[in-house]
Amino acid sequence: MQQISAARASARDMPIPGRPGRAARRSRLIRLAVMAGVLVLAFGAAACGSDGDSDTQASGSGSASGSASGSASGSTAEAACEPVGDIKTAATEVDAELTEWSITAPATATAGQVGFVAKNTGKEVHELVVVRTDDMNALPTKADGSLDEEKLPSGALIGEIEGFPAGESCTGVFEMPAGKYALICNLVETEANGEVESHLKEGMKRAIEVKA
Repeated sequence: MQQISAARASARDMPIPGRPGRAARRSRLIRLAVMAGVLVLAFGAAACGSDGDSDTQASGSGSASGSASGSASGSTAEAACEPVGDIKTAATEVDAELTEWSITAPATATAGQVGFVAKNTGKEVHELVVVRTDDMNALPTKADGSLDEEKLPSGALIGEIEGFPAGESCTGVFEMPAGKYALICNLVETEANGEVESHLKEGMKRAIEVKA
């Protein structure tokens, strides 16, 4: 009996052709387990890296957007004075005071090179536009109440001192033959509530006669 049991045990341990033995199978299972563990670790690391990249991109996008928005709003806050011509060449100087919502200036000036010294005593940006017209109340306007410069007669638009900040002065020299003129502020603003505000419509205009 012992010989038969030994023979059976020996037969179990003998490899079957085409089928790996126990040791080989055990080694194979170990290798598979190790490979599975490596794959799990690699997948987890890749997932973490992907999340990190997403966070970085989102943060960068927000920063760029905020920077662009801030820069844009800052660049339109206020205009700077840009003098027109050299005030020293003017034959006559005219002081003009701009505020909300009026323009104060002399009623007459002398024909030739007229130099305007515009002072903004208001709280907002203002400009000074010189228009030749017999009646400043008959100037062509747009739906928002601003001057429609395209509908002015040829040569009626003499010139302008573009918008400049409150509390500052700016100058402009213009050739003005004898005749009747209007000094206006033609700026248009849109308030925070969406209301459109035309400085001309609010009353910023002044008639002036230039005499020879």
